[in-house]
Amino acid sequence: MSKYELLSELIKIYEKEISKKVKNKRRIFRFELYKMEYLLSIQDELLNHTYDGGQYNLFLIHKPKTRLIMSQTIYDKIVNHYITRNILEPKLGKYLCDENVATRLDMGTSYAIELFKKQLEYMKRYAEIYVLKLDISKYFYSIDHEVLKSLIKEDLAKEEFTLMKRIIDSTDAPYINEYINRVNAKCENKIPYYNSGKGLPIGNMSSQFLAIFYLSGLHKYMKEELGLSHLIIYMDDYVILHHNQAYLKECLNKIENKLKEEYKLTLNKNKTVIRNIKYGIDFLGYTFKVVNKKTITKLTQDVKRKLIKNIKRLKYESEHDLIEFEGIFSAIMNYKHSYKYINKTKIEKMIGQYWY
Repeated sequence: MSKYELLSELIKIYEKEISKKVKNKRRIFRFELYKMEYLLSIQDELLNHTYDGGQYNLFLIHKPKTRLIMSQTIYDKIVNHYITRNILEPKLGKYLCDENVATRLDMGTSYAIELFKKQLEYMKRYAEIYVLKLDISKYFYSIDHEVLKSLIKEDLAKEEFTLMKRIIDSTDAPYINEYINRVNAKCENKIPYYNSGKGLPIGNMSSQFLAIFYLSGLHKYMKEELGLSHLIIYMDDYVILHHNQAYLKECLNKIENKLKEEYKLTLNKNKTVIRNIKYGIDFLGYTFKVVNKKTITKLTQDVKRKLIKNIKRLKYESEHDLIEFEGIFSAIMNYKHSYKYINKTKIEKMIGQYWY
């Protein structure tokens, strides 16, 4: 790619992927003042292979749970998007299986649920359906830098690999754990620390891609060696369907050993289960059951509690004139349409129960 093509690509990424999505418009305004100078600087760093991996603005979010977010400057976002779009996806995307659906174009949550329901329909030909639900412990914090580098090295040019090493190792910077230490001194929900040589920064595009790529070899093993063809992978959340419970137990032991030995990861024992589907399995906010060949879909208890809490908060804001009618109407319509895999009348009944 020539320097002119590179600059054109950087401009396109900024205008189509960054400027429209950054919520803090002051940051956009400040960047716009010197946009071409910044873009030419990025161009120079990429061409001369001098980009150092960037710096992060650290903060917490508390929904759906308390997490550390490592936000990049607009400058670093542009670099990160460029690397993901032009290096990682073209060169490593070929290793992703079709059932690995998180954060991918034309896939995501709805796609995962539709695929899971389709697989359930297929499995109804068997007398019993069992689900192996895998959950990897502290996945983003536990991805091993050296293992990850070994997985990407052969597919990247030397300069590309050097660039990715700097980005991967950026979590080793001391200021990150210093911030976590200050937060944990005040926070009841303790944030995990980044151990040296471990973890990806939560929040940037390259991390999302590398996280779904990291276990692509395991996914191939599960499908081709273990014959587990009916599975859905959503980041670190796996559901695997089979008609033989004993075989799933055997597979679980093999998968657990492979995770530990080859990827230096462990399973969350509290969330990893093998269960008959008639007793229900939670996946992406819904509980799925198959009873007498009929699929029953409900909201999980956690999602239901959060929805009730939101309805009560909305009611309070309405009664105290803290929200306009348009906001109330928009929120209620959002509740009705966000949970499209259950009957809308159930949501309407819930709203009526906690509103009136």
